[in-house]
Amino acid sequence: MTNLMLFVYYASYIYFLALPLLLWVLFRREGTFSGRIVRSAAGIFLLGITVLAYARFVEPRILVTREHDLQLCAAGEGQLRAAVWADPQTGIFGNVMPVDRVVRQLNELGADIVVIPGDFTYYLPAERIAETFAPMAELQPPTFVVMGNHDAGLKKGPDVVAPLSRALIEMGITVLDGRNTDYQHGDQVIRIIGMRDHWTAQRDRTPINAAVPNTPADLTLALQHNPDVLYERRRLPAFDLMIAGHTHGGQVLLPVLTCKLTFACDVHRYGFAEKRRGNIFVSSGTGLGGIPMRLAVPPVVDVLNISYQPCNDK
Repeated sequence: MTNLMLFVYYASYIYFLALPLLLWVLFRREGTFSGRIVRSAAGIFLLGITVLAYARFVEPRILVTREHDLQLCAAGEGQLRAAVWADPQTGIFGNVMPVDRVVRQLNELGADIVVIPGDFTYYLPAERIAETFAPMAELQPPTFVVMGNHDAGLKKGPDVVAPLSRALIEMGITVLDGRNTDYQHGDQVIRIIGMRDHWTAQRDRTPINAAVPNTPADLTLALQHNPDVLYERRRLPAFDLMIAGHTHGGQVLLPVLTCKLTFACDVHRYGFAEKRRGNIFVSSGTGLGGIPMRLAVPPVVDVLNISYQPCNDK
């Protein structure tokens, strides 16, 4: 599988060899019927491979920021500006969004906190972790993270949870993989429940999160890599908002087909949703998985402008 992904990655450079030949066929002067057929076929083929070339060479390097205004019911009353960076998936593909570029973007957003719901790596050797993620030491807002299935070596790549966690902790980043923490934001207590990746917890037959304290919190956020946990776990801790990644927003977004052929839409493909078991925000993130392409789903850093207050029906 790795060899196939790398073949697609490097074979894509053939586009630049084919481009001049196709343009020559397209614009040469030949008025015969067969000539027009050849030119039409060349034009259609050129359009198709140009879309693929855009998805391979251009869109994975377009970093966008999207703001989302959320109004939540919670125990307390206040506001929180949280930046979400999901699925960096740095490793096998050289066209993935650079870590230092995302860090610069995050520092410019004026966020109160940064949350990263896992999948830092994608076939990244353990010995390259420290240098690859070194720019994260420059993150200015308090940053809270959990691991994803790729970090744990589930489905693809080596298990690098231990060295990755050590490297992040040394940078001053709070790793909440199966742990909880209370963050003091002004006079408000923000509780952050760091869930282990759903698939990894299933594989290891371990609890998905630690026991949540009985002490009150004004707002409770749950960090989880895989949104499927919302329906596939019988018991979940109480939360006001779950923040997840994993879906990549479909990564290559084709009407109907993406949802039919992938897991991206199993719970929610991208954005905020009020589900039966709780509110969830799914970020499409910045990384690449399976194929080195993004189409109609550019890499994104999401900013959640959360306003919360007690609701009468709670």
